[in-house]
Amino acid sequence: MKPSLILLLAGASLFVLGCGAAPKRAQDKEVVVNGQKWIFGGEYKTRGRELTLTVNGDPVLRGSFAPYTPTQRLNTTYRGTEVVASCYFGSVLGGSGGKVGIVAGAIQGAKGKAADKCDMMVAGQNVESLYF
Repeated sequence: MKPSLILLLAGASLFVLGCGAAPKRAQDKEVVVNGQKWIFGGEYKTRGRELTLTVNGDPVLRGSFAPYTPTQRLNTTYRGTEVVASCYFGSVLGGSGGKVGIVAGAIQGAKGKAADKCDMMVAGQNVESLYF
């Protein structure tokens, strides 16, 4: 093979591999809490199963999903108010591949729980859901 063709194939392979590593981002959601506007957002890095949730652009909640564990509950205090995220990420199991991924995907699909989402609660009230 010519060196230029080898370089082209190597570059294309890296591009394709890099595309799979792109983080999933939630669409920002705006809510009013105690008369103030709060904007919730987030990012999920599939490679390390790392989740970061933001309030008004500040990364306030962080966590990682353990292997084969699609749930995560994160909590903090933001501007003196309790913020809790109750998350279920079906891709943690469904993306496992092999028999585990196939079985998990089938079970989650039957239960209607295949989405990657976090329910955001402020001061004990469910205020919004973020979908990734």
